Amino acid sequence: MDRPTRRSALVALLFALLAGTAPTLVHGQASPDTSVAMQVEMAPVEVTATPFRIASESASFSASVRTRTDQALNSTPSLSLEQITAGLPGLSVQSRTHFALGDRITIRGFGWRAQFGVRGIQMLLNGIPMTVADGQSVVHLIDPSFVRSIEVIRGPASTFWGNASGGVLSLSTQPSRNARHTVRLKQTVGSYGLSKTDAQVTPDLGPHRASVYASYLSQDGFRRHSETRLLRSGFTSDFSLGDDRGLRVVGGLQHMPRADSPGSLKQAPARQNPEQARPTILDFDVGKDVTQGQLGATYYDDVGLGTLNATAYGIARDLENPIPFNVIDLNRQAGGLRFTLEDKTSEVQWGVGIEGKLQHDDRKEYTSNGGAPDSLLIDQQETVDNAAAFGRLAMPLGRLELTAGLRYDWIQFEADDRLGTDDGTQTFRALSPSIGLSYDLETARLFANVSTGLETPTTTELSNRPDGQGGFNDLAAEHILGVEGGITGTWIGPRLSYDVALFYQDIDDVLVPFQRQPFGPTYYRNQGAARHLGAEGSLRWRPVPALSLQASYSYVDAEFTAGTVEGPEATTRLDGNQLPGVPTHRLGATAQVRTAPVHASVTLQRVGKQYGDSENTATNDGYTTIDLRVSPPGLPVPGDATITPFLALNNAFDVRYNDVVVNAFGGRFYEPAAGRHWRLGASLQFN
Repeated sequence: MDRPTRRSALVALLFALLAGTAPTLVHGQASPDTSVAMQVEMAPVEVTATPFRIASESASFSASVRTRTDQALNSTPSLSLEQITAGLPGLSVQSRTHFALGDRITIRGFGWRAQFGVRGIQMLLNGIPMTVADGQSVVHLIDPSFVRSIEVIRGPASTFWGNASGGVLSLSTQPSRNARHTVRLKQTVGSYGLSKTDAQVTPDLGPHRASVYASYLSQDGFRRHSETRLLRSGFTSDFSLGDDRGLRVVGGLQHMPRADSPGSLKQAPARQNPEQARPTILDFDVGKDVTQGQLGATYYDDVGLGTLNATAYGIARDLENPIPFNVIDLNRQAGGLRFTLEDKTSEVQWGVGIEGKLQHDDRKEYTSNGGAPDSLLIDQQETVDNAAAFGRLAMPLGRLELTAGLRYDWIQFEADDRLGTDDGTQTFRALSPSIGLSYDLETARLFANVSTGLETPTTTELSNRPDGQGGFNDLAAEHILGVEGGITGTWIGPRLSYDVALFYQDIDDVLVPFQRQPFGPTYYRNQGAARHLGAEGSLRWRPVPALSLQASYSYVDAEFTAGTVEGPEATTRLDGNQLPGVPTHRLGATAQVRTAPVHASVTLQRVGKQYGDSENTATNDGYTTIDLRVSPPGLPVPGDATITPFLALNNAFDVRYNDVVVNAFGGRFYEPAAGRHWRLGASLQFN
């Protein structure tokens, strides 16, 4: 299937899903939803961000979960993952205020080197990996408006997921099991030409569950040349096939025909005229035209010996990406299979599994004629194969529980250079053990663990060779050793919950990005070692039913312990330098008042100083922002429906600050963020 045909098929399926969300009136009487709008944070009954079922009260690692109520979905203009994850300890998300590069996501500093996309952490949507075999994740497929739960494993998790698992971010759009037949329509408008339309249908199917959603977003953008047009859709389903047996099928599709990039700036231009885009960006019409789809299915069955889960999924991505001087044309087909078997008795809990991942990237790079492809420079097929076997064992000893895990990964990268003879093969093998313990204090849980992580270079990092040829660079994988311990629990009944953790992580063969010419490609080389040392804490308190308070603080001291950077005139040692793009301090706090006539919230975020480059010559100042939101709890209207208007004022005090592009060439480390801006909208829900 050629590229236009592939794209037409994906877009047709996307519009079919969008059409399927047309509102239908539901017969029957239902009371309006007056649930709390606060995004509830508490220990999950079961950790879902691993291949096995793990009870939260016995987990030996640090994890956070946030559950979003119907009221939160109806009254929040959720446009980025940064908005819906703010305040989760250990997790940092920068939205960049445009869509061309996607959110920049780190967990305890892992993922710091990514200038675009997500690397170093594992991402899942509705239980299906979004992280492909080489370790890259692309987040444009995720629509935050429909995300109902967020789960974060804050330490290395290669025992569970293998490559690129310095942490785990798992998102779900699945409605709860007791969800009613619901149709939800939502319209949001705002500053910088924003318009976003959402629709979701959750029918009542008896023992089965299903939900379909779609949205369309358009905006001109805060900065020049940051226009976006984005259509997204998805569905979740769970079909019961009998007692303890069923089939879950999920999917998503995204079509972004326009995502202009304004580019990063030097510090002075970013301060003096933050809305500008560099002339070179305009000359080459830098941006993206991308379509991506994902489909997955899991069959689960109690087979007597234990619970069997068999998962299969596929990902297709079609990208045209003009950058200065070049145009990248990438067609990706990826997927995987995973089988797990697990069981639990009073004496032991065990689980075993096998997994395979495939990734095929058809990569072409051209010279650019004002953003249009011209002469062919690179034409190669890149293949990544990953095979793994893993297992977990937990033994309860009264209130104490001991756990151990082990995973073996074999990962092979191959490049077929169709223009020359610069083929390449890289093979990585890794054994990832972990061991931990937890102790039940009834109202609290003590935990500690030692875990490991693996992060191979991605196909992008391997294929960007400084000599400009095809094939692969000779790069090594990063290896991670992490130690953590902490306590989580409740106090004064369930009204106050807390979570405190300390961690130390050691990384060998750190990959450091660099550029050799203005506007040129980013290259990578292994540059020594690093360590991440830190502490996290979160608190949620409801002193009275009408008032909820939550706060979190993250401290990350991430620095190089060895390595050098070779500059045009001198070689700089990195020992003792901070990793760029990782703020040492991050504080988030939200206060929400919920009364009968109105719900209102104030959210504060304080982000500390961070560096733009590995040499620590460029500093991005810390900043504090305050966001305000107000909405009624839901007003009844005819037709068994409720309407929820809302108003949000972000960066209410118009603070001037920047997001960071690490190690960008020419000192252009700064992406100016939007000043004061507003969002206005309303949700209409039929019950």
